Amino acid sequence: MNTATVLTLVLFFLAAHIQPCQGFLPLPSLPVSHKFSSKRLETVWRQTPLSTGHCINSNRAAEQALRNGANGAADRVREEGARRYRGGGKSAAVRMQVDTAGERRGKVCVVGSINYDQTVYVSKMPVPGQTLHGSLYTTGFGGKGANQCVMAGLMGAKCEMVGMLGTDDIATITRTHLAKVGVGIDHVGSAEGASGVAAITVSSDGENVVIVVPGANLLLTSEHIAKATSTIQSSSVLLCQNEVPPATTLSAMKAGKGKGPFVILNAAPAPSVGNRWQEGQWEDIGSMLSACDLLCINESETLLLTGVTVGEGDALVGSLQKAAERVKELGCPRVIFTLGAAGSCLVDEANQPVMVPLTDRPEKVVDTCGAGDSYLGALAAYLSFGVSLPDAMTKAGRVAAITVTGAGAQTSYPQGDMLPSELRLPA
Repeated sequence: MNTATVLTLVLFFLAAHIQPCQGFLPLPSLPVSHKFSSKRLETVWRQTPLSTGHCINSNRAAEQALRNGANGAADRVREEGARRYRGGGKSAAVRMQVDTAGERRGKVCVVGSINYDQTVYVSKMPVPGQTLHGSLYTTGFGGKGANQCVMAGLMGAKCEMVGMLGTDDIATITRTHLAKVGVGIDHVGSAEGASGVAAITVSSDGENVVIVVPGANLLLTSEHIAKATSTIQSSSVLLCQNEVPPATTLSAMKAGKGKGPFVILNAAPAPSVGNRWQEGQWEDIGSMLSACDLLCINESETLLLTGVTVGEGDALVGSLQKAAERVKELGCPRVIFTLGAAGSCLVDEANQPVMVPLTDRPEKVVDTCGAGDSYLGALAAYLSFGVSLPDAMTKAGRVAAITVTGAGAQTSYPQGDMLPSELRLPA
């Protein structure tokens, strides 16, 4: 390759990756023969200035590196982006602190739902009134809270579950299961009646439809949270969702916010404003969001919670910043937007976007059920061991990509020692 060609490639690279933070331009389309070597990619990165008026989209650089075969360079470029995110300077984000000191290190507390999943697999989703033959029927353990707790526990975190089961056979086998996978169940209560169940339909392309009957989950109260306060406050991370009464979730977050744990709220299922708390409605969105340190929502939840439609292409980042501004007005300083196959995006306290693309794309998606929960559980585990938020997002995305290659929710979750070495928790 002659000198003129190399210079042209470098100019294309710089034009694509040094842009105003309001948005990112599309990457140039490069011929397959024009591959960036690891050394050249890192040299370009090191020579690129970081000014107050511009931000470096290290993740796009990494994505381009992957596209052109420089896998090791992709990891190093993304790490450099995370380092600059953490490392100060006028354009760097405000540092986010997760207390992992002493006995708090590696402890995750999850307050949320515990369900029993009943899943049928079909070739395609039925339309109203249609009867289909299914190919498989399975049962398994689920619930957003339990899923996230089990994933964090399998990763190697010390996890405590705060939830409610009924007095049926499902409750008995669920308690045995949670204890077997290493989840603490001292604060899993019993309420007269049925445990929560979920009816799930999964199509051949891996998409799913879920109907939840909450059962005992709706009987988890603030009184139960009061009994678990010491467990909550001794944790490094507190993780909540929207499948138990909102007043209970709010009590848990208030018990933790500013008193030890880093509080994450996964607003799923998506809430609306109202007083039908049995359906997950919130009377006061501001009081909920101001009680957490980090909000995690997907695209549909973003629309329902903020009124902002997640854009595509060049409009993506701007729309996420707009939605994040709305969330901050309501009291939460930072947001993770999960974007499916596009990865995720953190918008921090300074309204700066950090795009985290999904680098490990599975060859075949079997079942996406529980993938979002695996992401949250892995994220909480990484944070509890002191991994930076951008790095934790990258690794959690890779863990979630592994889970969609298996059937079911918790049944698809890998043990921490089965993961690639770079995805395992630090010592």
